[in-house]
Parts: sequence; structure tokens; C-alpha cells
Amino acid sequence: MKIALDPFMHRHLSLEALPAKVAELGYEWIELSPRGDFLEWFKAPRVFPDRIRSFKKALNDAHVGIASLLPMYRWASNDEDERQAAVKHWKRAIEIAVELEVCACRHCQPAADVSLGQQR
Repeated sequence: MKIALDPFMHRHLSLEALPAKVAELGYEWIELSPRGDFLEWFKAPRVFPDRIRSFKKALNDAHVGIASLLPMYRWASNDEDERQAAVKHWKRAIEIAVELEVCACRHCQPAADVSLGQQR
């Protein structure tokens, strides 16, 4: 089981400062909710390669992983343009999650294989 901190109450800190704060508070995992400088509420991701590199470095330096990203997009909107934009933003959010190794981090425990009753 992963117990993660959603550092929303520390949104005044830069994205790169969050992992150290999370570690300082005794957590190994971040649940990253929308931020104006990263995956903002209902807007295109503001994440570029340099930002990903600097955030990954901060995560590694603090020995903290990302348990989950919580992007918010209007994929069920009545407005077709809004839905199309949401799909586009979701695709980019998924790419960002892969780049940041969300839940594929060094700390993940192997999943149980229910069909065999064993762990993989």
C-alpha cells in the first residue's frame, strides 16, 4: 500500500521544491493534484522537457515517487470543442505520467497474480 501526500497545501512552493517537502513530512509518495504551473485545472498541460527533467531530478534527490497525477479535463462536456481539447490534454497528461514514471517507480511492489495466487 502507498500512502501519498497531496501537497496542495504547499502550492506556494515550486514544483521542484515539493519532493523535498514531501520527504521532510515523512512521505515517500506524492499524489499530484492540478497546479497552475504543471497540470492546471481544465487547461493544456504546461509541462516542457526541461521542467520534466528538473522535477524528476528533484524527485530522485528526495527519494520520492509520484503515486498518481490528478489531471482534470472536461472530457464529458456537452461542447464538442471542449471534449476534443480534453482528449488532447488527457493524451499529453498520460505521456507526462509515463515520462515521470508515475507508479512505475523504484518503490512499487509487485502485483499479485490472482489467477495463480502468487506474486509476479
